[in-house]
Amino acid sequence: MSLLLLSHVLKNKQNKLPGLVSSDIDNESSEVKSIKRNRLWLLTYIALFTSLLAFFILIISLVELEGSTPKRNYQKLVNQLYRDVLYQRNQQAIPWLQVENTLTKGVRLTLPADLVSNSSLFASARAQINPRYLPYLQSVAELLQRLNVDEFRNRNAKLIRGIETPGTKVKFMIRIEGHTDSQPMAASARFKNNVELSTFRAYAMMEWMRIHTGLARDHFAISGYGSFHPLTSNAQEPENRRIEIYLIPQLIDNPAAVAVENELERPR
Repeated sequence: MSLLLLSHVLKNKQNKLPGLVSSDIDNESSEVKSIKRNRLWLLTYIALFTSLLAFFILIISLVELEGSTPKRNYQKLVNQLYRDVLYQRNQQAIPWLQVENTLTKGVRLTLPADLVSNSSLFASARAQINPRYLPYLQSVAELLQRLNVDEFRNRNAKLIRGIETPGTKVKFMIRIEGHTDSQPMAASARFKNNVELSTFRAYAMMEWMRIHTGLARDHFAISGYGSFHPLTSNAQEPENRRIEIYLIPQLIDNPAAVAVENELERPR
């Protein structure tokens, strides 16, 4: 009886073994197919992602090219000038000099109101520079010299070419603005009003900077705003008696270039 049972069991195992082997082979084949399908999908995904990435890079490049307008180039030029000024300030170790990138008006240089204790840059109703400020102004003049204004065009030729139009050229300008407090002029004062006083203060600073930098007069411009742009809420406070220096790459007319162009276009 036992031999018959053992023989029956062995027969059943033999009958099942082929099925088991076939099943394993089928499973392995399915796994291989699945791996191949996954690899194919992964390659397709990578190719699609690469194409999309290339497309976005192309779009960004086109936007960059379309955005390379004179205005954009001008902003880049002012940003470069701002970096140059910061570098020179750090080289000279004059952290008290306030430097700001205004973009539209160029790079602004100002002296802190408390730079010299209990003393303003200008005395009330006067246009003479306070001698106590002269060492600080000398440092500003040295910074302007180190910027090497005469080489400004050569250093930024590529940006300048993208700004200039026929009959114009970019010139480095130093614009000095004068400001006052709102104290009215006395009847016996030298100046008629605060606008005139601020203009004379700007002129005094321009002349001082011109002499100590050695730059030509045509690099400078001045303006006086009186008490119309106070720093403090109280326009009568002496902190509002100040000078602001702007470094500006300015687009100006170039009659010489127009004359040359007209001469070239003249019929022979």
